[in-house]
Amino acid sequence: SLESEDLANIQRRKSKKGNSKGGEEVSGVQSEVAVEAEDELLHEYQKQMVQEEEMATVKKTVHKKSTTDKTNAAAQEVVALNNEGAKKKKKLRSSLDPERETRCLHEPGRNDTEIVETPRRPVFDDNLVLGVYIHRTDRLKTDLLVSHPMVKIHIIDEMTGQYVKKEDSHRPVSSFYEQESVEHILPIITQPFDFKKNKSTVPEWDEQIIFNERFGYFLQDNHEGPRVMLFFEVLDFMTMEEARANVDVDRHERGFRKIAWAFLKLVGTNGVLNIDSKLRLQLFCPPPRGKRQENIIEVVDWWRRYPRSRYTSTLYITVKGLKLPDHVDPSIRSMMALQQERGSTSFSELQSEITRKTITQPLGNKPELRWSRMPGQVCRIPNKPMLSFRGGQMGCFTIRFSHDGRRLAAACADRDAFPIIVYEIPSGKVLAAFNGHLSIVYDLCWSRDDRSLLSSSSDGTVRVWNVQRLQAIAQKVLPHPSFVYCAQYHPTAQGMVVTAGYDCLVRVWRVNVKDVNGLLLQEFEGHKSFINALCFDSEGNRMFSADNVGFIIVWRTSVDDSLHQRPCRHWKIEKEIGESDLNGLPINTLEVHPNGRRLLIHAKDSVVRVMDLRVLAVKKYTGATNYRERIHSTFTPCGSFIFSGSEDGMAYVWNAETGDQVAVYSELCYPTALRGVAFHPHENMVAFCAFGQSQPVHVYLYDRRVAQLEVESLKGHSRSGSADTKMFRNTSDPVTFQDTSGAAMDCFARAARLSMKMQRVKDKLDSVLVSTNLVVSLYDYSATRSDELTVQRGDVIHVLYKDNDNWWFGRLANGQQGYFPATYVELSQALKAQSALSEQTDLSVPPFERTDQSDERLTPTKVRRLGSVSAIVV
Repeated sequence: SLESEDLANIQRRKSKKGNSKGGEEVSGVQSEVAVEAEDELLHEYQKQMVQEEEMATVKKTVHKKSTTDKTNAAAQEVVALNNEGAKKKKKLRSSLDPERETRCLHEPGRNDTEIVETPRRPVFDDNLVLGVYIHRTDRLKTDLLVSHPMVKIHIIDEMTGQYVKKEDSHRPVSSFYEQESVEHILPIITQPFDFKKNKSTVPEWDEQIIFNERFGYFLQDNHEGPRVMLFFEVLDFMTMEEARANVDVDRHERGFRKIAWAFLKLVGTNGVLNIDSKLRLQLFCPPPRGKRQENIIEVVDWWRRYPRSRYTSTLYITVKGLKLPDHVDPSIRSMMALQQERGSTSFSELQSEITRKTITQPLGNKPELRWSRMPGQVCRIPNKPMLSFRGGQMGCFTIRFSHDGRRLAAACADRDAFPIIVYEIPSGKVLAAFNGHLSIVYDLCWSRDDRSLLSSSSDGTVRVWNVQRLQAIAQKVLPHPSFVYCAQYHPTAQGMVVTAGYDCLVRVWRVNVKDVNGLLLQEFEGHKSFINALCFDSEGNRMFSADNVGFIIVWRTSVDDSLHQRPCRHWKIEKEIGESDLNGLPINTLEVHPNGRRLLIHAKDSVVRVMDLRVLAVKKYTGATNYRERIHSTFTPCGSFIFSGSEDGMAYVWNAETGDQVAVYSELCYPTALRGVAFHPHENMVAFCAFGQSQPVHVYLYDRRVAQLEVESLKGHSRSGSADTKMFRNTSDPVTFQDTSGAAMDCFARAARLSMKMQRVKDKLDSVLVSTNLVVSLYDYSATRSDELTVQRGDVIHVLYKDNDNWWFGRLANGQQGYFPATYVELSQALKAQSALSEQTDLSVPPFERTDQSDERLTPTKVRRLGSVSAIVV
């Protein structure tokens, strides 16, 4: 416009006049005309500005236009500086003019005051929340006690010195589980940076911390909103001894060692916003710990009261507004207030999130694993520890491999829950933990396609779990009136389940129905005691059931597909097996041999039996101990070996064809009975479990190199076996973890047979030894349980082990074994019995010498002789 052009011309004239010192003089007439024109223009401009001020409706500080274009342009150039690009300008201008927000500019030669407007603060979207990104620090001071530092972030109101109050108390800001009673913003700690794991002593967290609070709420610069400061503490864990010493420290701070601290004002004193760029903060040393004051945040107290001693390192952070996603999936660790933390009931449930995506893939898309054992190949005895899983707090009751061998299910027990944990094989990762049972889970069974898992429990239910989708809630819950001890899927009809238990009935269910309780198809009677075991043959044509009194029933169980409503209508008893040796004995396990012609029977008499189903001939396998607990045994997939648990905490292996005991897993060292044994369907792998305080699940794998070393060691023993003493020592126990195929098979079998022969020699030698292992019954005792001995007065009992001070476990001369009361026997009378027995033996042990015919005591000479024989045997 004309006025602006005139003002610009006047300004140029005045600037030339002011800058030229001692220049040429302007003529008087021209000067007068210029001054008059300038005064007229200024008078008109001032009048116009007064009118504009009167018409303004909002009271605010305005910027009066200068009389020249130069001052007008200078006012427009006043803007806020950012942290990175204008640090030097910021320092220069603040040093020249500390009152930049409301500064006065005086033009030379005039008294007009110019008020510069404070730069307008940007407006932030209400959908943005506060995000603090912790990058790293420089190298920290060398300290052996600092090994995994972390950063704790506090959001403080500078005016009050307390945590900033939430804009909405119902809104979780720091944690998903914040209660409504929490009205302030809680601090958040990053994950520890482990020096050893990351192989670096320069902490690099690179972690985004999110506070779910409106970003603009933290950047207000008025009296109503908080004046926000961020405080950063570099911490590390301290030892338990240090934590106990710091009893006067607040319980939330007690377990941390303070390394350094830093602070940041989001809105600087000059109005600059310290956001949207990477900042480097100076770290300070924590002052000596003084007496703690109540309701005072320690790091704020350091900032206010103590002199700041610089720490030789800095912290790199970035503060910015973040837009949250519309949906946040649950995770193992909740990383923000909107992210739910799944599986808080158990650690196993947390781990299921890691592999959820891989498990939910279709089975056809899974990468095919190559197992070392080919189909039809003879199994080898696993000889090398591979994995060890932590089961429940009270151990594990039973375990089962899936048919594809990719998973291992374990029925565990905690103090207040009985979860079923599914592990991935061979990685050992926890895939899922199914919670729902209220008591011990006795049996597990995988469906043929491995998509479902069946579990039977003493809480009176059988539950069907969806393993493919890892659903935490059971798909089906089949109710029963009493304890359920066993449950099996029908091999060919996948929707059909057979259960049995305490009420002596066999029930058939259909589970592929909409009803959550399934459909009960039929109940079958036949047993007169509670049923402990069920099993099918591979075709599903026959089913075997066994009860607590040694009675076995063979059922015809072919499924008629034409009968949709009752496919088990034609099921019936085909045969009843009443083996005399099993009469009155509880049967723990039944399993059909892979060829379908033999049946494995594990009873509570320390004898594992294999029955030929064609002629009902029985072959016995001894060595394992089982009188009280529910112990499991199994065939290997090739049918060549039998694996069994034992009450002594060890696992025993027999050759199914010869009956020789070929291996003992003595290094398992379970303090309680080894209950569960499962052999992998496609790999030379076996898993063991025990029920007891924190007992793990052990998995062993066959290693050819270990087997070769054992064969070489066995050959070395055979070459050096000329000495009788060495022979007795090396053959008193069966060989462990031998290679059972190829050239080593014959050597292995010979060694096993030799071991059994030497065991019988050792038993003969033990029978003539005078020790506290032989006792004589002083009174008659009638057994009240199936695992007890009935003894008559004068019976000689060989004590195998002492269960406690009141009950011992022993063997009579006729071979019967069981428990008997320790108070019914006398140790000193055993010497007389042994003296009579030793005179009848043909071994080269001198007869007992007596000092007197009426004196039954041994002389010291005879004790030494017997001791020397005992040393040879042991």
